[in-house]
Amino acid sequence: MKEVTGFSQMATIIKYEMLKFLRGKKLYIMFAIIAVFMGAVLIVPPAVGEPYPDSRELIQFFTQFINIVIILLVTLFGADSVVYDFEKGTAFVLYPNPVRRRTIFAGKFIAATVVSIGVLCLYFALAGIIDLGINGSVPSRMTYSLLLAIAYMVALMCVTFLISTSMRSTLASSVLVFAIFFLVMPMIGGILSIVGEKAWFLLTSMVSVVTDVLSVPFPKSTIIDAGAVRVVDYHPTVGTALLIIAVYAIPALALAYRQFIRKELL
Repeated sequence: MKEVTGFSQMATIIKYEMLKFLRGKKLYIMFAIIAVFMGAVLIVPPAVGEPYPDSRELIQFFTQFINIVIILLVTLFGADSVVYDFEKGTAFVLYPNPVRRRTIFAGKFIAATVVSIGVLCLYFALAGIIDLGINGSVPSRMTYSLLLAIAYMVALMCVTFLISTSMRSTLASSVLVFAIFFLVMPMIGGILSIVGEKAWFLLTSMVSVVTDVLSVPFPKSTIIDAGAVRVVDYHPTVGTALLIIAVYAIPALALAYRQFIRKELL
C-alpha cells in the first residue's frame, strides 16, 4: 500500500482549495473588476479627447490602483480561508482525520497566495499588453514593480490569515480585513502625514514603492508647507519597504499558524 506523505496531502488540499476558488464566484468577480478597469482605461481618454499617457506614466497609472486590487484579493481568498471550515462545520469532517493541521494550514495559505499571485500577474500582463499596444514599449522596471506588488500582497495575506484564524465568522473576518487595510491603516497614515510625521511603520504605506520603482530617479519623501500645517509626502525606499513587509509577514504567519494549531472545534 502506497504511503501517504505530508507533501501529497498538502498537494491534495491545495488542489481542492483551488477548485473551490474556480467553482465559486470570487475569482470571476476579480476578473470582472479587472476587465471593467482595463476597458475604462482604453475608452475614457479618447472619449474625452485626451491623449494616452506615455509608456511609464500609463503603467504608473495602473499601479496606483494596485493597493485596492491586493486588498480585494486577500479579502476574497484569505479572509475566510480558515474560519469558513469552523463556521460551516466542515472542520469536523476534515480535521479529526489523520491529516496534520500544519499540512492543512500550509495548503490553504499556499492556495490563496498562488491564486492571488496569478491574478496580480494577469493584471500586470494586461497592463503591459495595453501599454505595448498604445506606446509600443513597456517600462524596463515593470518586473520590479510586479515583484514588489507580490511581496506586499504576501504580507497582507499573512496578516489576513492571522485575522482569519482568530475569528469564528467569515463575515466578521472579511469585514475586519477590508476595514483594517482599506480604512484604518490609511486613515492613521493620513493623520500622521497631516501632523508632519512619516507613517514608516504602517504596512499599507509600503505599497507606494510599487509605483515609485518605475521612476528614475526614485522619489524622495518631501514636506509640503500647506500654511497652518506641514504635510509629509512619504516615499519609503525599497529596502525600507521590504523590511517592514518582512516585519509584518513573518510574525503574523507564525502567530496565525500557532492560532490555527490551537483552534478548538465547536
